[in-house]
Amino acid sequence: MKSFPDGFLWGTAASAYQIEGAVDEDGRGKSVWDTFAHTPGRILNGDTGDVACDHYHRYEEDVALLKRLGVGAYRFSVAWPRVLPEGTGAVNEPGLAFYDRLVDALLAAGIEPWCCLHHWDMPQAIEDRGGWRSRDCAQWFADYAAVVVERLHDRVKRYGTFNEPNVVPWVGYAMGVHAPGRRSRAETLAAMHHINLAHGRTVAAIRAIDPALEVGSIISKGPIAPALDDAAHREAAALLDVIWRRVMCDPLWLGRYPAPFAEEIAPLVEDGDMALISAPLDYFGLNHYNRSYAAPDPENPLGVTEAAPPAGTSLTSMGWEIDPAAFGEQLRDVRDRYGNPPVYVTENGAAFPDATIVDGRVQDDDRIAFLQGYIGAMHDAIQDGCDVRGYFVWSFLDNFEWSLGYDLTFGLTSVTPGSLERVPKASFDWMRGTIAANALA
Repeated sequence: MKSFPDGFLWGTAASAYQIEGAVDEDGRGKSVWDTFAHTPGRILNGDTGDVACDHYHRYEEDVALLKRLGVGAYRFSVAWPRVLPEGTGAVNEPGLAFYDRLVDALLAAGIEPWCCLHHWDMPQAIEDRGGWRSRDCAQWFADYAAVVVERLHDRVKRYGTFNEPNVVPWVGYAMGVHAPGRRSRAETLAAMHHINLAHGRTVAAIRAIDPALEVGSIISKGPIAPALDDAAHREAAALLDVIWRRVMCDPLWLGRYPAPFAEEIAPLVEDGDMALISAPLDYFGLNHYNRSYAAPDPENPLGVTEAAPPAGTSLTSMGWEIDPAAFGEQLRDVRDRYGNPPVYVTENGAAFPDATIVDGRVQDDDRIAFLQGYIGAMHDAIQDGCDVRGYFVWSFLDNFEWSLGYDLTFGLTSVTPGSLERVPKASFDWMRGTIAANALA
């Protein structure tokens, strides 16, 4: 039995565009993901988030399931275009009221609401004005965040400014396979700095509203290895490590941009930027899924690409390597590089085929084995001095998996296509037992 510290926080998570649906209801504006998903060829099977899991209408049912799971917290995201349809200007009261209802339902169920202010769904109106390419966007985002926090701070005490801010520049501006689907080195570097600046301005805005609120940023991290053992691939791995793990994190925790991008980003940095960006945070939100493998790629604006794991490696349906040791390695990297901050694992989980059905529900033994291995690695890291205070499973529901549509399932709960019936999987019950025991059997 591997027991966790008293007060260890167990939770699960989801994001607005992936589950809410109701994209044209109650005054919600268009997001970049609405545009991207409706562009032919961008999303597997032509799927969109128009309906998703219909959480907008079925949130009470979902909160009841969360209560049944026994979580202490639920991390949700707010859709910027639902609150400010044009990204700035008039507040859309019906959209903001939805989050009032969700928060109140969570609190009534004894579940702490954790609010993430940006999970990739920028208003299309902001993208049309330059998006993260524009320095002005940093202030537009902070203004939006202040609207949300002013409304919710009497009930919501913990906020994340961004979910995976490293994904947007890399996958959306360099690789071009996520919204807004651009491929430009200059725009990628601009997005890096302007997102970091938006984070800093938002932290300042939250502190001004209520200094007692807890705020952090949520970043996806995993070790990087060369796809082949030669000089070119080792150089590519070092570069991808900076892109993926450092350039969107070092400024927040160390107050500086890392080489080799520091010199290129420097012309974008104005007086006071780095002080804002590096203001103290209350926690480090860590999303972890896998170790990545790097290869040189002259066609990519940043000169590197992610390669497939070595042949024979055990993989999830995403093609990601299953290796709990990489999780432990990443937790120790955060401890050693950033001064052992309080860490909440804000996402960890896996997609599998979920093909085995027993008595009408998914018997997902592979997901249970994954969670057991990774939670075990986290326990070992805690024993090794890592200040890990909570763990959120990704994801609560099977949902819209961005460019991969609905074919990839991460959820503890299956969502039946068409009827959208929620059916907890075997992993749901396994996770419920782990949470109740505060221990890994």
